[in-house]
Amino acid sequence: MRTEDLIAVLAADTAPQTTPGQRMLRALPPAALLTLLALVMVWQVRPDLAQIMASPAALKTIVPSLFGLVTLWLGLGVIRPESRARVQWLVLGAMLAISAAVLGAVLATVGLSGLITALDTPSLLICFLSIPLLSALPLAAIFWAMASGAPAHPRHAGIAAGALAGAIGSAAYSLHCPEDSLLFCLPAYGANMVIVAVIGGLLAPRILRW
Repeated sequence: MRTEDLIAVLAADTAPQTTPGQRMLRALPPAALLTLLALVMVWQVRPDLAQIMASPAALKTIVPSLFGLVTLWLGLGVIRPESRARVQWLVLGAMLAISAAVLGAVLATVGLSGLITALDTPSLLICFLSIPLLSALPLAAIFWAMASGAPAHPRHAGIAAGALAGAIGSAAYSLHCPEDSLLFCLPAYGANMVIVAVIGGLLAPRILRW
């Protein structure tokens, strides 16, 4: 081997490699933007979106976005084989507990009949069809990044991936959703995020296996 070739090989070996976390941070923005583009072109945003975002109803977008930030933190934590992300799981659990407590407090006021009335709308079926579809591209991007990291617990990583993708899909869908009631958005969006998280957990052992 010539000296020049040896130098080239050594330089290639010492070149900085893209980490799995960096791959995720690079893949997610385009996936999220394409998801928003699909929402605009297929579902369309609400005509009164500006007014909604300036009202308490904006929480239906803010809350999934916060879940998205926490699950992104979680996803970055579980992507490597040596990571366990205990703090991230605890924070996510606390957010879920707070959401459940808020829903319980509202139900204590309006009763089960109020929940049934809020969910008795054709929007519920559209919601359950739309959020998983809008979550598909982010989930694929997250799995692509995670596949390079060899997570120690693929199923846990898949649940984290699904929760993050579901949060992105829910936040995107909220820009179209005509329902503003907490009794609709909290259980409907929450259930869809759980569904996508379960899908992620079921797919992960095949996609993320070493």
